[in-house]
Amino acid sequence: MLTFITFVLVLGFLVLVHELGHFITAIKLGIDVEEFGIGFPPKIFSIKRKGIKYSINLIPLGGFVKIKGENGEEDENDKNSFVNQKAWKKSVILSAGVIMNFIAAFVLLSIGFYLGLPQAIDRDLEAKDIEYKGVVIMEVMEESPAYNNGIMIGDKILTINDIEVDRADNVYSTIASNIEENEEGIKIVVDRRGEEKEFNIIPNIIEDGSDPVVGIGLIDTGIVSYGIFSSIVHGFKTTLLMIKSVVIAFGQLFGNLFTGKGLAKELSGPVGVAMIAGQVAKMGWIYVLQFAAVLSVNLGILNILPFPALDGGRLLFVGIEKIRGKKMSPKVEAIIHNSGFLLLMLLVVMVTFRDVVKYGAGVWNAIKNIF
Repeated sequence: MLTFITFVLVLGFLVLVHELGHFITAIKLGIDVEEFGIGFPPKIFSIKRKGIKYSINLIPLGGFVKIKGENGEEDENDKNSFVNQKAWKKSVILSAGVIMNFIAAFVLLSIGFYLGLPQAIDRDLEAKDIEYKGVVIMEVMEESPAYNNGIMIGDKILTINDIEVDRADNVYSTIASNIEENEEGIKIVVDRRGEEKEFNIIPNIIEDGSDPVVGIGLIDTGIVSYGIFSSIVHGFKTTLLMIKSVVIAFGQLFGNLFTGKGLAKELSGPVGVAMIAGQVAKMGWIYVLQFAAVLSVNLGILNILPFPALDGGRLLFVGIEKIRGKKMSPKVEAIIHNSGFLLLMLLVVMVTFRDVVKYGAGVWNAIKNIF
């Protein structure tokens, strides 16, 4: 139930913020809006004010906005229809949802930095307050004992041979002492997204002439909070870094698709996102806030891609119309966007199937908990 509730709240909020961007800019630019809905049909109830229908709908996954003429319906005499607007107005409206997702990420991160977000700790860190939390694995050497036993980047070390560790240098010294004393292996207990996992690692020589190693790189982490001004600055910088990282990730994704390497193992669909949301929720609400910021940036970048049916695809058509100096056929544009939508749904189905296979029993347990 926690997985389902967290997924609905986070995704619903981010989709609603996205649609609110389209809604506000359309109103401000004098373009008629037919309906703004919270959730998706079937409809629960609606009211109409100043020609706009406001509706509350049953399926709580965000919302939608219907802008007059957005699907290419032509009426040359209607100056308030989207289809009859100048290119710059169309571009502003189509871009507004993505911009709102970026703003949402910035606001969430700024709040998070003020209240305290998990962050790497170093001597140069200037913060209002640091609540130390633990040691996180930031690197796992390929073909090392840690790698072969399933230890992953992001795991937080809790104990080594039942000895609690609180800093990276303590971990290294504890492992070194246990290598000499325990030939049968080292018991490492980690926290992985709120779930404890235990590994028995036998150190091994990876490079000739070196000592036996576990094969992990570590970093000290803690819950770090800043003052109001510093929180805003860090929120802005982190949002920009996230945008850059997600753009690079999408570039690699499509590069792999075009070169025949297939979908990356890390790519998740709705089921994968829901499972991750549930795991993050178990770690605490501040982690949910951070997860929502990351997901908001991902939704923004995804929507601005120049692919039919997405905001970026519609922006591409606006640019083509501007260059050609005349409008495209509404029927042709509709066919292209519908085809793009079908391709996207096919991709979602493929990724969802892989998520179900990947998470297996976890998906079934989550469904049982809902009902």
